[in-house]
Amino acid sequence: AAPLVFSLKFVENRRESPVTQVVKLLTDLKAGIEADGKAEQTSYDKYACWCEDTLSEKATAITKAKELIEELQTKIIQLTAEIATHEAEIKQTEKEIAANIESQREATEVREKESRTYDEEKSESEQCIGALESAIKVLTGAGNKKGFLETMQQAQLLSVVAGVRGLLAKPAARAMKQEDLVVVRHFVESPEDFVGAGSNMLSAAQIAHNPFGDYAPQSTQIQGILKSMYDSFASDLEKSNGEEGTKQKSFEELMATKRAELETLKDTLQSHTKDYATKTKDLADSKSTLDDTKEQLEADEIFFGETKTTCKQRANEWAQRSKLRTEELAGVDEAVKVLSSDDAKKTFDSAATTFLQVSSRPRHFGNTQRAIAYNQLTSVARKTRSLRLAKIAVVLQAGGHFDQVIAMIDNMIALCRDEEQKDIDDRNFCQANQNKNKNDMEDLEHSIKKAKTQIERVKGEITDLEVKITELEQTIKATNSSMVELKDMRTKEREDFLKAVKDDTDAVALLEQAIVHLSKFYDNKGVKLSLVQGGKKAEPRPELSWAPEKDGGDYKGREGEHQGIVGILEMIKEDVQKEISTGRVEDGEAQVNYEKDSAALLATMRAQEKSKAQAEMEKAELGRKVTDYEHFIELKNKDLGAEKENEVAIGTKCAWLESHFEERRTQRKAELDGLVDAKAYLAGVDSGDDI
Repeated sequence: AAPLVFSLKFVENRRESPVTQVVKLLTDLKAGIEADGKAEQTSYDKYACWCEDTLSEKATAITKAKELIEELQTKIIQLTAEIATHEAEIKQTEKEIAANIESQREATEVREKESRTYDEEKSESEQCIGALESAIKVLTGAGNKKGFLETMQQAQLLSVVAGVRGLLAKPAARAMKQEDLVVVRHFVESPEDFVGAGSNMLSAAQIAHNPFGDYAPQSTQIQGILKSMYDSFASDLEKSNGEEGTKQKSFEELMATKRAELETLKDTLQSHTKDYATKTKDLADSKSTLDDTKEQLEADEIFFGETKTTCKQRANEWAQRSKLRTEELAGVDEAVKVLSSDDAKKTFDSAATTFLQVSSRPRHFGNTQRAIAYNQLTSVARKTRSLRLAKIAVVLQAGGHFDQVIAMIDNMIALCRDEEQKDIDDRNFCQANQNKNKNDMEDLEHSIKKAKTQIERVKGEITDLEVKITELEQTIKATNSSMVELKDMRTKEREDFLKAVKDDTDAVALLEQAIVHLSKFYDNKGVKLSLVQGGKKAEPRPELSWAPEKDGGDYKGREGEHQGIVGILEMIKEDVQKEISTGRVEDGEAQVNYEKDSAALLATMRAQEKSKAQAEMEKAELGRKVTDYEHFIELKNKDLGAEKENEVAIGTKCAWLESHFEERRTQRKAELDGLVDAKAYLAGVDSGDDI
């Protein structure tokens, strides 16, 4: 429109003809049209390039989103099945844990019952052994004592008969020979027959059994039987001790196995529970990601469809616009030719400045007996290297009293049994603690290994999320850039539109002024100008340059020429006014398209930002998991170090016992056997003699 304004400044220049002025006007108009065409071509090329890139990016994003949706749907189905499997495994493991605990409880009850039975039987056996020892001691020297000593011995005998009577109900008594059992019952019922003078009388049975008629008092017979019973009860007691130790060991081994199984089951339950929780979270995350992806896919498809439609529409509009501009330029060229011809004037088709509307869019005894007994004790002491036996032998050799030696032997036997039990207890303690220490270290090492594996897995997930976040940031940045670009393009379109409207309005005003000036003369003369020139005038006669008789002598100007130029100006004016109206309509359509495209881009960016925020939350949660696992490993390593120190301490304490247990047990048994034999030997000696 500016060249047109410039050209119109020369309309009033009367030194040039109107045709020449219009030719200049049309030439400037052509230059303006061509300049507008080049500017619009550049703008459209940029828009077409944007359409191609954006549609390509969106098509790729849509394809990836569909692939991701398919992957997520498959993953969700798989996770759902795995979670159901974990639920079943958790229930089964919980049942097995309950069964294990119940079996431990039942085994403990059985063992406690057995232990109570053993303690009761042991107590009874010890009472029986004591009763037998007392009876044997009272019967020693029976029949040889006189007066007060005999009376005292009878009184002591009566006090021990009750204890011997209770032995007859024991299983060991049932295994006795019938004749021995008869003698014991006789002793229990008539103990006075076995002490005093009555004990020296011979019975028919004794004579029958002793063809030499040797003297054999009844007290000696009953002593032998009671000694045999004593040995039987002592043997049974030791056997019971051994069986009890075996049962206790078996029980401890069973409980160790059950506890190990329980720990394994608990680890399995923990593993299933963790996997269940992890996969449940993964399932929720996958569903959330699926929903977000579907939402973004829907927004992308809408945006893709609208963009494709808009781009196609713009392409069609551009084709039509280019065609019309070509026709417009052709019309201007033709008008210039017409106006440049001296003898032809025609009606012109012309076009003025046009508009370009562009839109854009954008993705965790005696001396002999003494010597015999002394030799027996010293022999056993040498064999077993027992200082205690040697000490008793020294007391015996020094002339110690019977009661003193017997008491020392009894104390020694009790002490040996206490040592035996202590060794057993210490051995069991060492074995239990060593097994527990070993199991604890294995459990700690396993827990540390599992935690390290979890850290590697979680760090891998964090890396994947970081890549995803980076991609989302780039996509958000690209979308935001597209929104800014779209806004800038729309702003420029609006500015160009407003400028074009102003220029065209100014041009219309100038055209109207030109028409007024051209028409003023003819209005004064009463000549009506039309857009179409009338017929030719007859040539004047040769002799006159004007014909007074025809026009009355008045000058009416170059009426035909003025009519042609005024017609052109009127057509230009109408065309410019039409362009103003068309431009307003097109600007409104461009604003609607811009708002639609901007809303679609904003929805896309919001979906992308939501996905990014979700990924960042997941990353933070995984980071906290790594910190928890690292703290867990640190604590477990400290526990493992403590267990290793405990292993050294237990090893140091238990190594000697482990290597000397059987040797000590063998020596102790030999020592006990020597003590029992010595006591039995001494028990048959007259207690009134000095030993």
